[in-house]
Amino acid sequence: MGQSATLYRISNSTFVQSENPDTDVSFYISSAKSNATFEGSFMGIEYVLSKSLKHLDKELLSEIFNPTKLIGGENVENMPIEEQFELYENGSLIPYLDPFTISKINRLLNEMSEAAIDLNYNSKELNKNGIYPEVWHDDNSADQAFNKRHLSEDFIELKTIISQAHQEQDYILVFVG
Repeated sequence: MGQSATLYRISNSTFVQSENPDTDVSFYISSAKSNATFEGSFMGIEYVLSKSLKHLDKELLSEIFNPTKLIGGENVENMPIEEQFELYENGSLIPYLDPFTISKINRLLNEMSEAAIDLNYNSKELNKNGIYPEVWHDDNSADQAFNKRHLSEDFIELKTIISQAHQEQDYILVFVG
């Protein structure tokens, strides 16, 4: 099984409940309004799209799959790295995107099109730079993954979930593993 990233879109009220320190931080998939899973492609999407961006936009793009905000993350920076890792592993820390960040990401993604994937996709470069899963190729047939078609399809799915969250002022919980 490979690495994937799943984005769960949740309502403001569900987020407020999960952020309450008196409640269990656990996330129940049934509370999600929608979700999108990027099987093995999320690092490729970020790498390919970032090639044509300025520094601040690259940071914003990175925030999609590597959010800096955490539910249950009070004073985590002061903990030893082993304890931080344990909190991630047992689900006590949940990375998320807030509506303000989602709005900025939505603007950024709306400025991009599938042409950005077409222009910047280079399977040899992805593999050479160790972009997971390091088996990128140029066979774009429907039964093949880890290619330009795969990234384009996932890019559309990413734009869709971000746009929906933006329109409804939702939060997005991000699980990578």
